[in-house]
Amino acid sequence: MNKLCSIIVAASLAVGLISCLKDDEHFVDFAGVGYVAEIPYVANRSILKTVTVGATSTSLVAPVDINIASPTPPTQDVPVTVAIDQTALTAYNTANKTAYTILPAAAYQLSNPMVTVAAGQRIATVNVNFVGTQIPATGGPYAVPISITTVPSNVIISANYHTQILVVSLTK
Repeated sequence: MNKLCSIIVAASLAVGLISCLKDDEHFVDFAGVGYVAEIPYVANRSILKTVTVGATSTSLVAPVDINIASPTPPTQDVPVTVAIDQTALTAYNTANKTAYTILPAAAYQLSNPMVTVAAGQRIATVNVNFVGTQIPATGGPYAVPISITTVPSNVIISANYHTQILVVSLTK
């Protein structure tokens, strides 16, 4: 009798587990997703990134990586353009009750606002050059909001991870 119960329980368990294998309702096929342009620092850490600049510095480069997220690396070059985004900074300030203002234009420069993610690669880097001698010692707090603005038609700009705000910390 005990052996018969064990066989019935084992058979019921096997049938129950096999039926789960046919559940395709929750399966997501990522193969057809396509390409998404994003800033991986934002996706992995935070929208804010602090950049410490010396007050006597004439040049400090802060890299901002652009990633093409997809199941496979792109097969063609992907040009991506970024720009300073006051709207994103205003939205961040409103949502987080902060008061960041954009750094004066003389204190920074986007040295390469258009980058190309090479075919077979995923990352390209935009460089922001800060000039410490041009950063005001008073006012602020200062920030430089950078957003992905233009991509080819076969690429989507990430809704959540397309902006990074570089918060500028001036040291003596």
